[in-house]
Amino acid sequence: MRGGNGGWHWSPAAKALVFAALSMALALGVGFVVFNSSTESDMLGGAEPMTDEQATNQLLDSARDIVDAANLRDVSASVVFLSCTSSHDPPYQAAVHLNFGLPETNSVKRISEVAAAMTAHGWQKAPAMAEHFGMKLTRDGVTSTFHENPDDRRFATMRIYGECRNTSDHRNDNPAFTDITDRLR
Repeated sequence: MRGGNGGWHWSPAAKALVFAALSMALALGVGFVVFNSSTESDMLGGAEPMTDEQATNQLLDSARDIVDAANLRDVSASVVFLSCTSSHDPPYQAAVHLNFGLPETNSVKRISEVAAAMTAHGWQKAPAMAEHFGMKLTRDGVTSTFHENPDDRRFATMRIYGECRNTSDHRNDNPAFTDITDRLR
C-alpha cells in the first residue's frame, strides 16, 4: 500500500508472506542443486568406477571360465558398452556377446549341461526380470543369460553383463562392438 510520503507500507502479514515465499524459493533451489549434483561415487552406489579395460577384463575372466568349465566349442565373442540409464548416459556396463556351437540334436540338454557346469563353478540362479526364455546365472557381480539362437539353431547365444561402474562416455563408440574372440584363449 502507498502511504502519504510516497513509500510502500507493508503490513506485518504481507511481510511474513513475502518472507515465507522467498524462503521457500531459496530452500527449493538449494535442494535442487544438492540432489542433482551427484558424484561418480554416488552414481555407482559408493563403488569405485572401472576403466574400460577393468570392465572388459571382469567379463573376459568370467567368459574364459565359462568356456573352459563347460567345454564350449566354436566360440566367438564381442564386447560392447551399454548405458545403465535410459538416456544413454554414464554409467555403463560392459557386455560380452558370446556364441557357441550346439549339437545337431538335443540342444536343450547341452544348454542345461552348460548351466550345470557354471553352477559347479560358483554361478547361481539369478532372479528373472521379464526374461521369457533361456537361463540366467550370476557370480561376483556378473550376470549371464543364454539360450538357443533363434536365428541359427546350430549356436547358442550368451550375454555376459558386468557391473554398472564404467563412467567413460561411450555414446559415440564406433564401432560399438569389438571382437574379443582371440582373447578368450
